[in-house]
Amino acid sequence: MKGFLRLAISAPLVAAAADCPSSPSAVHASCKVSVTANAPCAQVMAEMKARVDGQSTGQWHDPHNNGTYSLLDGAQDSLDFQRVTGNKKYTDKLRFDFKDVGGQCEISGCSASQVFSIADFSTNYCNLRMLYCSSQDGCHPVKFDFNAKETDVEPSLGAGKTPSDCLKMTEVSQDFLAPTQCPPAGFDTVQDFDLEKFIEKRWYIQQQMAVNYLPASQNRCVYAEYQLREKSFWGYDVSVHNHAEEVAAPHKVHDSGKTLCAKVVDKARGKLEVAPCFLPTLAAGPYWVLDYSEGPEGYALISGGAPKESGEAGCRTGTGTNGAGLWIFTRQQKRDEALVQKVRGIAKSKGFDLSVLNDVDQSECSEAVALAI
Repeated sequence: MKGFLRLAISAPLVAAAADCPSSPSAVHASCKVSVTANAPCAQVMAEMKARVDGQSTGQWHDPHNNGTYSLLDGAQDSLDFQRVTGNKKYTDKLRFDFKDVGGQCEISGCSASQVFSIADFSTNYCNLRMLYCSSQDGCHPVKFDFNAKETDVEPSLGAGKTPSDCLKMTEVSQDFLAPTQCPPAGFDTVQDFDLEKFIEKRWYIQQQMAVNYLPASQNRCVYAEYQLREKSFWGYDVSVHNHAEEVAAPHKVHDSGKTLCAKVVDKARGKLEVAPCFLPTLAAGPYWVLDYSEGPEGYALISGGAPKESGEAGCRTGTGTNGAGLWIFTRQQKRDEALVQKVRGIAKSKGFDLSVLNDVDQSECSEAVALAI
């Protein structure tokens, strides 16, 4: 759990109740909830597990600062989880017990910090709530969307229980303060960029910003691939192929085919410009590689130029056609949550407002056939 308030105390605090997960720290923040869901407990349990499993496939992410959940143990009427905070510094443990009553599910849950803590800024409460909240609460269910009414919420002394804290990306560490100017001082792209290596294989997009030509409704099975070409009449050096599908069934395909091209502006710094091939390069928009690694991970952070607009939590590009966009690329199509969080951290360190990034669903995609571009 992050951002706790550390205090010198002269008297011990009451420890978490016996049905809460144990903690190595005698004094720690916690929260207990009692919830009634209008669904069978089997569905409630399946939904919780689907959200946790969905982190690795891109179907779900934790709206509360992108923590990472894992299932520790499961029985017929109980589930035990662990959540690591988005900054990877702190761990909390959760336990849920379930009981079917008259067609509804009675849920008892408790989350407990594993380190000394008092004030938790609603983190333990959000740990629990994010696994049962519904679309009416602003959450994004994976399998079953049921109403869940909290009948009792009991945070420990100093801990919070504010629902609005659960659906926003906030960081209290000095490392995560928003920049005071946009673009941030010293903002720049990758160095010693290897274009040939970069375009060697297909890139799969795991998160992206909604822009004019790629709305959030097309955040499914998105990928990009590139190929060197003879310099065109307008001076383009690279052929570009983008593919996306509608999130809603029947998943209409939006494929650029052979219509897009890129001009290399500064090869060593990963700066290109992209436009339809028939337009002069004066009409092209910036495509900047901000960070890039092959290695065993294979990732890239791409932006539509410098982030010149101020947002609530950092800087943003525009949302039009040129000078717009932010993307997290990975070589592997299957989502690696730890890798996505790593690249998000890189974007944050460069001053970006991460709230603009939306997940791309890379699960259940049809076999993509390479296009000769």
